[in-house]
Amino acid sequence: MPTEQLGFWGELFMLQVLVAAPALGITSYIRIRSGKPLPPKARRYRSMIVFQLLLLVISVLAARQARVPLLGGQFPGPVAWLLAGGYLILLALRLRRAWSKLNSERRERARIVLPDHLSLMRTWVVISALAGITEECAYRGLAFRFLTTNRGSVVLALLLCVGSFGVAHMAQGWRGVLGTSVIAVGMHGIVFLTGSLYLAIVIHATYDLMLGVIALPILSQAARSQELAQAAET
Repeated sequence: MPTEQLGFWGELFMLQVLVAAPALGITSYIRIRSGKPLPPKARRYRSMIVFQLLLLVISVLAARQARVPLLGGQFPGPVAWLLAGGYLILLALRLRRAWSKLNSERRERARIVLPDHLSLMRTWVVISALAGITEECAYRGLAFRFLTTNRGSVVLALLLCVGSFGVAHMAQGWRGVLGTSVIAVGMHGIVFLTGSLYLAIVIHATYDLMLGVIALPILSQAARSQELAQAAET
């Protein structure tokens, strides 16, 4: 399918994935680095949900217009699910150990994105599920398919998808860009091996949810300590 035949929804989809999402990531990074105050986290979470829903709707419309099966037709077998479950358990144990050793600077950076109060967890569950569905459909599914079909280079398509995905998470800092880029490569590999997005969606959503669950007690304690210190100063 040539680029000019992507249609309105396809072109809007590619613009949002390759331009708008990375631009928002860069803008967030600059604002954080400048020290400007951020909106309340609950409001930022609502904005994230709206953006994810918008991207998901556009992805579905673009896929339907291009007559592309968005999720893929092959459902992974039980062995793949068992391997994924074992990997996620090991990853959770590793994340728990790593989070307990984070320095104060990196914890403060993490607080910008992750929940630091129990009241935010319900919203974080929604964000995690939407991120798994939307970002896998968009980056590992439709964008990669459109780019390989239009340009014919799997390597170029992979670089563009991984790069734009990483920069879209630039609010997490350069470590976040690198980390999400590595995760993106892994998700592309899972999609290639399984022939569909199902397993990648579940792993992605579960990983994001685990991050929130593991980080919550650590970040909430840091938040309380900071509030007590500020109260003592006043």
